[in-house]
Amino acid sequence: MSPAGIAIVRWTSFAIVLFAALSTPWFRRLTNARWPSKRDAITAVCTGALLWAPSHLLYYSALGKTSTVEGTVLNTTSPIWTAALAFLFLRERADKNRLLALFVGFAGSWIVIVGFRLPEMAAGHTTGNMLYVLGALIEAAAGVVAVSVIRRSSGITVLALQVVGAIATYCIAPLLLPHQLPVVIHPGTVAIGSLAYLVLFPGLLCFGVWYRLVEFAPLSLIVVSLLLQSPLSALLGYFALGERLTTELAIGSLLIFSALIIGSLDRGRSQTLEMADN
Repeated sequence: MSPAGIAIVRWTSFAIVLFAALSTPWFRRLTNARWPSKRDAITAVCTGALLWAPSHLLYYSALGKTSTVEGTVLNTTSPIWTAALAFLFLRERADKNRLLALFVGFAGSWIVIVGFRLPEMAAGHTTGNMLYVLGALIEAAAGVVAVSVIRRSSGITVLALQVVGAIATYCIAPLLLPHQLPVVIHPGTVAIGSLAYLVLFPGLLCFGVWYRLVEFAPLSLIVVSLLLQSPLSALLGYFALGERLTTELAIGSLLIFSALIIGSLDRGRSQTLEMADN
């Protein structure tokens, strides 16, 4: 399957599952679903079409032009970009605790991926790496815009509207750029199983929880949790693929968990200050 083919099948399937879930009262109660105003709904759809979809297309294209390790290293910068934009546009506090949590978490994720050294970037991967960084920047912008709408409605409904806009782009982009984004779909048993996993777990479960959390938690704080991807990927590699666990994994994981603790302390202090003010 080509990158455009993966995007179309994955997110269309996800939209069908998500809207089916939103049609049930128990799911709406579980997720505190509240549809945004007409203006915010249009903003959410446009965010999906103009920011979220292009970022994922860049990721899918970049992975074919760089290595998995290099892409993972560049992916660790995403929380940094997101936090920086949240400080600028959402007026979130850039205090020392929050900055320390980001720095410690980033350092831990880096150590898990490449150890105590600089990554070896292949010269031929320059284009892929640039596309990946651009995708991370655009996705960070999409997150900041989405949060501004979510806090006036609910995360799960904004997610659904973003996906609608993203699907429109995934379908239109291959028509405008047929040579750069060809649609190739030949799903076998493994591909169908993989897509089902992407729809249900990284999609409905992870995106659903993430968009629910940003209704009430600072974006610049909860992006630290994204850094858990590196140690969790390493642990999955150990149990599923028999890959070895390293000292770097242990040290890096410890730093990431320390960052999460620092972040939780910052959140607790913020709540205490708000109560005192009231």
